[in-house]
Amino acid sequence: MTYHVALRLNSTGEIRMCEVSWPWREGDLVWWTDGNFGCDCNRELEWIRAGGREPTDDEWEDSARCGETKYTALYAELPDGTRITLDSE
Repeated sequence: MTYHVALRLNSTGEIRMCEVSWPWREGDLVWWTDGNFGCDCNRELEWIRAGGREPTDDEWEDSARCGETKYTALYAELPDGTRITLDSE
C-alpha cells in the first residue's frame, strides 16, 4: 500500500501531496528527514510529480542544487489515516 507525504513549497506556502509507491517502512522517517529525501534536490522532483507530471530533463538538472530550506515535508499520511510528523516546524 502506498502512503502520501505533504510537501510545502516554503516560498509560497503551497502544499502538495506526493504519493510514495511502497508501504511505510521503519526507515522511512529517517529517509524523509536525514536521508535522500531530506534534501531539496530530491524533494523538488517529488514536488513536480505531485503536480501531475514527470520532471523535464532541465528540471532534473536544476534539482541537483542541494539544500534544506526550499521545501518542508510536513507529514506522512498512511492508508489508515495515521499521520507521522516529518520535519519540525
